[in-house]
Amino acid sequence: MQLRPSLIFSALALSALLAGCPSSSDWDADQEAVHKAMLEWSSAVTRQSADDMWDRLSPDAQDLYKRELEGTNPAGVRATVSLNKAALDPEALTSDNDRARIKALLATLPEDPDSMTPKDYYIWRMKPEFTAEGAENTARLFSRSNIDSITIEGETATVMLKAGDPKRYSWVRHDGVWKFDVKPSILRALETARKREKQSD
Repeated sequence: MQLRPSLIFSALALSALLAGCPSSSDWDADQEAVHKAMLEWSSAVTRQSADDMWDRLSPDAQDLYKRELEGTNPAGVRATVSLNKAALDPEALTSDNDRARIKALLATLPEDPDSMTPKDYYIWRMKPEFTAEGAENTARLFSRSNIDSITIEGETATVMLKAGDPKRYSWVRHDGVWKFDVKPSILRALETARKREKQSD
């Protein structure tokens, strides 16, 4: 899922970019609404409000982070932390080298993921992304002058950028509000996983 590279931008830089943008007369109302959602997302990033960013994610994107936290097959963050903490128990037959490796791994994960909601986990994930470099990058990515096209198909929108990695971003209209969505390949994988889960119930 491409919710990054870095999701911050400078408000001053954005203002400067918008000042030189071409006329919006070639976009229809839906395209304008998608771009407005992009700017609102960027505003949340500028304020370093991961809480607001979470609220602007699509339900599928939120589900992806939920699975990353709570998953068991493959193991999510909760299971990974639990298993590796068990391996550090004084009674565990874990070598000194493995203990050092496990401690290094745990240092990159939340200390107590069992107490986290998916939203808490997302906020924890996003905080390291709030950097000056990320601010400049997001300003370029989401500026109007960098948008090559916005294609609307029903309740979904595809934004193609002139420059960036990735160049394609997906949005979905949920309850009348455009939300930052997962890319199509991730969405297909999610749907496949959900079908398998229903069949196993």
